[in-house]
Amino acid sequence: MRIGILGPLEVRGADGTSLAVGGGGPRALLTRLALARGRVVGTAALCADLWPDEQPAEPVAALQSVVARLRRALDADTGVGRAAIVLEPTGYRLDLSADSVDLWEFERLVAEARAVEPSRAALLLRAALDLWRGDPPFDSPALVESRVSALEDLADTGVAGLVPELAELCAAHPLRERAHARLVRALCAEGRHAEALRAHERVRLALVEELGADPGRELREAHLLALRGEAAPRRGNVPARWTTFVGRDADLDLVRDRLRDNRLVTLTGPGGVGKTRLAVEVAARLADEAWMVELGAVTDPERVAPTVLALLGRPGVGVLPGRTDAVDRLVEVVADRRVVLVLDNCEHLVDAVAKLVGVLLARTPSARVLATSREPLGITGEALHQVSTLDSTAQVSLFRDRASAVRPGFVVTPDVERVCAELDGLPLAIELAAARLRSMTPDQLAARIGDRFRLLDRGDRTAAARHRTLRAVVDWSWDLLSDDERALLARLSVFVGGASADAVRWACTDDDPLDLLSALVDKSLVGVTEHDGDVRYGLLATVREYAAEKLADDGTATRHAEWFTSFAELAEPHVRGRSQALWLARLDRDRGNLDAALDHALAAGHADLALRMFAARLWPWFVLGARREAAERAAAVHAAAGEAPDGLADAFTLCRLASGQDVEDTAIVHPAVFAAWTISTWMPSDPLTHATALGDRFVGDADPWLDAFGHLVHGIVAAELTPGGTPSAERHLRSALAGFDVAGDRWGRTFACYEQSVVLDNRGDAAGAVAALDDARASSAVLGGDDALLGPVMLLTTSARMRARAGWCDAAEAELVRAWEIAARSDDVALARVHHARAEVACRRGDWATADRWLTESWRLVRAVDPAAEAQPTPHFVVLLHSTAAVVLARLSRFDEARERHRVAVEGVAAILDGPLRGLVMENAARWCVEQGFPDLAAGALGAAAGLRGVEETLDPEVRELRARCASELGEEGYLRAFSLGYRSPSTASAIFVGP
Repeated sequence: MRIGILGPLEVRGADGTSLAVGGGGPRALLTRLALARGRVVGTAALCADLWPDEQPAEPVAALQSVVARLRRALDADTGVGRAAIVLEPTGYRLDLSADSVDLWEFERLVAEARAVEPSRAALLLRAALDLWRGDPPFDSPALVESRVSALEDLADTGVAGLVPELAELCAAHPLRERAHARLVRALCAEGRHAEALRAHERVRLALVEELGADPGRELREAHLLALRGEAAPRRGNVPARWTTFVGRDADLDLVRDRLRDNRLVTLTGPGGVGKTRLAVEVAARLADEAWMVELGAVTDPERVAPTVLALLGRPGVGVLPGRTDAVDRLVEVVADRRVVLVLDNCEHLVDAVAKLVGVLLARTPSARVLATSREPLGITGEALHQVSTLDSTAQVSLFRDRASAVRPGFVVTPDVERVCAELDGLPLAIELAAARLRSMTPDQLAARIGDRFRLLDRGDRTAAARHRTLRAVVDWSWDLLSDDERALLARLSVFVGGASADAVRWACTDDDPLDLLSALVDKSLVGVTEHDGDVRYGLLATVREYAAEKLADDGTATRHAEWFTSFAELAEPHVRGRSQALWLARLDRDRGNLDAALDHALAAGHADLALRMFAARLWPWFVLGARREAAERAAAVHAAAGEAPDGLADAFTLCRLASGQDVEDTAIVHPAVFAAWTISTWMPSDPLTHATALGDRFVGDADPWLDAFGHLVHGIVAAELTPGGTPSAERHLRSALAGFDVAGDRWGRTFACYEQSVVLDNRGDAAGAVAALDDARASSAVLGGDDALLGPVMLLTTSARMRARAGWCDAAEAELVRAWEIAARSDDVALARVHHARAEVACRRGDWATADRWLTESWRLVRAVDPAAEAQPTPHFVVLLHSTAAVVLARLSRFDEARERHRVAVEGVAAILDGPLRGLVMENAARWCVEQGFPDLAAGALGAAAGLRGVEETLDPEVRELRARCASELGEEGYLRAFSLGYRSPSTASAIFVGP
């Protein structure tokens, strides 16, 4: 399929035939998705773009309708459309190859052109511009700018024959100096200097009359070119590129702009980050002559000026004795020239380079300097550009490009993505790793990347020695440090993900560390980030591993563990209340440090630190849904502690409970007790009594949050563990929700809203349940999203089932698309839940055969679960599967199988405390009974369901219809008698399948 938006919208199938996409909505939707370049466009944004003036009453439903129409139109191309319009959790995206949309191909060609030599760039840019067929069907100044810039870039390659196109461009943009400068240059290149002068005069007058401004530097230089009858400036000695330039387009533009506005620009960054390569690319695109001066091999500061001078082409001057003569001669050489000096690798000569540059800029008004150094030159007026590591997309692109050169047919795999992430996005490290594919596979490379310094021990033979191996890159920086700087850098290796200056001072030094930290930052060995006013200092993983090799066993790791244990204890109470999001974010930023501190405490035998750390992190783990991690940590800490150290009895009890030990008699008044019990494999002999007592422990507490938490526990007990507990659950949940709202606690609100959805669904109010569930999901966003509340897919499948019960089957299926994506990365039990939910949606659509297929697949997964697997199907889910299958089988006239499934479901649910589930099973059984001619048994089952739910009057239209049918067949008096008997004695009604 081929989609064209660089002109009137055009869609062609794989065979080149035109596909008709009718209607403004589908055409606008396709154009909007194409403009997103394969990224997801949110549902709200699409609705706003499709209906900017007045949106439909149900915009999401209307959007789904437009999507369906577009898919049908695109499906004319052998079914491609349905796969091309992909539903994501937050919206839609266009899933096509990079050459399937002309805009995408245009941008790819332009990007590639910026990374190759001029002759190749000219071919790519011409191909890109030829994709334009006219004006696009939308207003996009940015895209028009891209087209104009591409033509200007084409002119920069020196290709001939562009005068007509540039003249047309200048006519359309009479004040665009960049375009006019290129027109003047193009005319000069053809020997048409008089026309070039007239072209300059036209734009000069336009600028004066329209803006009151004179032409800028570039246009003035083109004017001089025309006056002198010249064709091009001298270019210096910048080397031609021989590999692609990946992932630095934004840096390239920023540095060019800074060098235009500043006479000294210094590129800083760690070794191997690509400072030299970026400088070469910038210099290669300058209109002025540029000279590349490699200072890495210069060891004597007195040789800096002679080295620069020798390169600029004056015979003999490079060997002049003494710095002063060389500097004076250098000033003479560049005094009348517009020249850019690229001084590469200055960090080991930073003082000498700074003095030379200071003199040169002061005495030569037209000269500019672009320097690369791991630390700034420190001159007034110096503009710094920090060259950062590559982002994830650029990392993989660079690896793919270099690997393809040594391994034909190379394909990116998850192992490659892992290698790139492990290497911090350092271009040099990625290139060294890619070269290793000459002798190993990507999975072998990934398995060995933990020992990066041994693995990446060979590189380009033509490169400087300090760039041939990863270790050499860091050795070069280490050797330039003072003893104090080396000691601090080694100690900083205990931090994972950075730390504050206070944490560094506590763990690494007795004095204020800011001066040493600043020095290491200047030398590009320590990075600085800022979050909410909190300045943090951190190391790249490569530097951290190197520094760890230099760390002596001086107690730094223990001091680090003490600091972060105290930090976890400080944070823990703040995770309950209005500042919850702020402190969760702080804990997340220091997760690596917290994990490392706990690991060290366990390894070093500091049981007290380990217990304190575990107890402080237990509630945050629970709030974020990290139950598995908490349980695993509990087992490790409990095994290491053995028994409770002095003063840590409560922490030991929490650890014991979370690790699955019996501590039923604990009297701790802390919500972490609930967290420990929830994640534990231990189950009290009487869970209902135990849970009720736990709630009683908090209700009425002077702390409003604890009181709300107590009501929440009681609400959960009443809603899910107490047959007939709905009225009590509603009272407690209202109190809990009010209390959490006052406290500003998002976790509490999330959980209370979710339990309210359970209660509303139990009443048969499906729409109200969906609203409560959506409220819960909105609150849970700060906690990490849907998975934080109930674990993978649970909330999504629950949401889908409730939406289906409310009659919103399309919305239910959208939820299940996302649930499937999560479940596919999870386990078979999660997949089984998704299949069951899909079956319920199919039931609501009346598609019983499809429902049966989904249930069959769900049963297959449940039966195949390894008994030793961590994820096991719960009794609740197994009963639900039986009951749903019974309903479907009856609809398919497989009556014997249906009866057996009902029997198993009714018998199985009798041992479960979940009142709503028991009520659902009894209602399904009642439907079977009335359809088989046993209205008295059906009425008793309906009464039992009402008693188990605690809801005598239901809002569920299907249950109401079933009750009316029983009353019609039994008479009102007979129906009420049977209903009342079941209501009073649900256990009697559970025996309904003994008779029929």
